[in-house]
Amino acid sequence: MEFEDVVRNRRSIRSYESKSVPEETIRRLLEIIGLSVSAMNLQPWKIKVVSDQEAKDKIFAATFGQEQVRTCSHVLVFCADVDYPTIISRLERAQEAAGVPAERREGMVAFATKVTGDMTPEQRLAWSREQVHIALGNAVNGAYALGLGACPMTAFDPGILAQTLALPENLVPTAIVSVGYAAEEGAPKLRHATDDILV
Repeated sequence: MEFEDVVRNRRSIRSYESKSVPEETIRRLLEIIGLSVSAMNLQPWKIKVVSDQEAKDKIFAATFGQEQVRTCSHVLVFCADVDYPTIISRLERAQEAAGVPAERREGMVAFATKVTGDMTPEQRLAWSREQVHIALGNAVNGAYALGLGACPMTAFDPGILAQTLALPENLVPTAIVSVGYAAEEGAPKLRHATDDILV
């Protein structure tokens, strides 16, 4: 499937078949999400994967009645991560494993440490949330490419959701994606004309 076909034909799916998506397919989707672009390649986010019906019902309570959360196969909860020392250390280890020269690694670590260290806590959270939304694009397009339906959601109570999922303080729920086999085609895609998005 060509990439342009994916982005032209993908729809937000809110009605799902009752069958579950195999875990290996969900794993492939997570790998696609993990390939997302992020500033300085820090990927300051984590994903909580939920398939248990009782847990999905609890998540539903935090989403202002978005039924697709209860009826989908899996819910992906995208969390902004603000634990930058750990994030930067993870990047450094990954670079070392990939054979990145020490001088280049040290330069990147110093740069990332300064940039994130100069931010206020509020700025770090806002920046992490921005990175989540980049990954969100790969999530919904990747799901479609794998033959799945998906619906991104940002209308929910993050406090209730964090408590429901027992998330650590460094992880802030930022977006939810319902995933499953589509039982509908979805609404027609309406977007601004190309000229209308130009400055």
